[in-house]
Amino acid sequence: MSKAHAAGDVHPIYARAFNSGDIESTVACYESGGCFVARSGRVARGTEELREVYRITFASKPTIKIEIDRIIDAGEDLALIMGPWESTAQTSAGETEVWSGTYIDIVRKQADGTWKLVLDNPNGVDVRAKQFA
Repeated sequence: MSKAHAAGDVHPIYARAFNSGDIESTVACYESGGCFVARSGRVARGTEELREVYRITFASKPTIKIEIDRIIDAGEDLALIMGPWESTAQTSAGETEVWSGTYIDIVRKQADGTWKLVLDNPNGVDVRAKQFA
């Protein structure tokens, strides 16, 4: 697996791992205590919960496209990254399903100089809006 040597490298590496359906490479894009926020607002925390999220997700063989619109550095080792994404998958009926959104993620520089996801929020402010609706 490639390593992210800058904050902006994380999402392209994540997309390659995701599109290959490789659970371990996808989970390796996160810190060991990293979090993924589902559309429902449920948070998967840590490596084991992330593996389960991707085991379920990859069952439909999805692909994802991710763009980076903005990177906001918060010092030398933390960054907020935002942008649009689109994912497609085949349903059991053979139809193509499409999801999209705007992510708001936090990445952190690790002790070895690489960057990883701390918080993966693929639905950005949509999750918060649903919680208060």
